[in-house]
Amino acid sequence: MPYFVVMLEAIPGVEPTQSQRQSHLDHLASLKARGILFASGRFKDGSGGLYILEAKNIEEAKSIVESDPYVKFGLRKFTVKEWDRVY
Repeated sequence: MPYFVVMLEAIPGVEPTQSQRQSHLDHLASLKARGILFASGRFKDGSGGLYILEAKNIEEAKSIVESDPYVKFGLRKFTVKEWDRVY
């Protein structure tokens, strides 16, 4: 299955993400438990984070991202790109 990089970026003027942080982490844990989360982490400068997941296609990847509480509640904007893992 292909890999997809998900970039979550802060939206200027939007409330901090603390209210949904645990829900977001639970979402990532559920992806890990399903075996489709390869890696995840936040940017040290506080501007957002990224995760890499496996999905059948970009439409499925976007659907997974849209169920992330940070996205669902409008706290982060996202970009999804297919990633060619070399090593």
